[in-house]
Amino acid sequence: MPTQTGSAPAVSLQGHAATGRYIYRAKAPRSQPLEAEHAKLTHALAVHRQLLSHAASAIRTLTAARNELIAQALEDGLTLTTVSTVTGENLRALRTIGLAYDDLHPSGLPRNAHVAALKQKSAELRAAERHRDQITERREALMVMALRKQVCDDLELASLTGLTPDHVRRATRGSVRPA
Repeated sequence: MPTQTGSAPAVSLQGHAATGRYIYRAKAPRSQPLEAEHAKLTHALAVHRQLLSHAASAIRTLTAARNELIAQALEDGLTLTTVSTVTGENLRALRTIGLAYDDLHPSGLPRNAHVAALKQKSAELRAAERHRDQITERREALMVMALRKQVCDDLELASLTGLTPDHVRRATRGSVRPA
């Protein structure tokens, strides 16, 4: 009977690491240019995710400020149609905004001051929404590029962008997909 001296050698079976954890081997390792492309796209998508977060935050802030201006203008006697013309909001939304601020008192500002403030805040809000839309379009272009170059799949793109895999598929519908 053979005797065993010392420790047993570490044996690595196909699919198992020496630590006993499973190693995913379904894909071949990426080549160096593909790794570099993956790193660039991953970084660009992370930057766009952060830019979208900042844009959404700015839009929320501007919307809150504009809504407060709307409520104050309504409290000071501006008509719904005047405010609707200046801001571009529909009458029902304006009524809802006006009713949400029930603790306002008349400020005594003239009509022209309210109209000018509403025009300025509405223009800032529209500019912020256009900026967000541009970032979203660039993000979708990056997703299409990643799929065409076969750098990322739908699930990886979903995790990088913070979207659901279904949203990624809808956003990249019509683009050339890898076989």
